[in-house]
Amino acid sequence: MREAKVDDQLVQAGLDSPEAATCPACGGIVRKRKRRRMDGSVTYFYRHNSGEGESCPLRYNPTGER
Repeated sequence: MREAKVDDQLVQAGLDSPEAATCPACGGIVRKRKRRRMDGSVTYFYRHNSGEGESCPLRYNPTGER
């Protein structure tokens, strides 16, 4: 997800954003991650910790199964 809550305010993932935040949909803890795009730029995003947020509507699920 691109945005998460820090101190009840939405924060967009980026270079200077906090490493840990809260999911705005389910309230679970999310961690900041980054990936390198094909053009060489870096993009930041938040992702649920492993095993958390299983029923969160914002969690990426490529198969569509719940």
